[in-house]
Amino acid sequence: MLELIALAGLVIAGLAVVSVVGVVFLVLKLLFWTIFLPVRLLMKLLWLPVGLAMGALGLIAGATVLPILLVVGLAVLVFGAIAAILALLVPAIPFILLGFIVWAIVKANRPTAAIN
Repeated sequence: MLELIALAGLVIAGLAVVSVVGVVFLVLKLLFWTIFLPVRLLMKLLWLPVGLAMGALGLIAGATVLPILLVVGLAVLVFGAIAAILALLVPAIPFILLGFIVWAIVKANRPTAAIN
């Protein structure tokens, strides 16, 4: 039982050390964040024209590629529609042929009307 109490004491001591180290790093982070805030703001301000230029280039590239993608997409859509229709009709071919055979047999056995 004493071993468990000693182990709990070690765990509590370890957690206390970790919390102290965490607070130290938190203070250091806040210090560096405060010191480098003007530098970060200046870099963002200097990066603004570059970001706008890259955005404009991306817009131009997208506007150039968009018609090609639309034509290709339309071609894929048409091809897919044709493939879907054929996939539905191909299994029906034997039944259609059977219907034509029955129609031919019935037509051949039909008596012709007498002409007066």
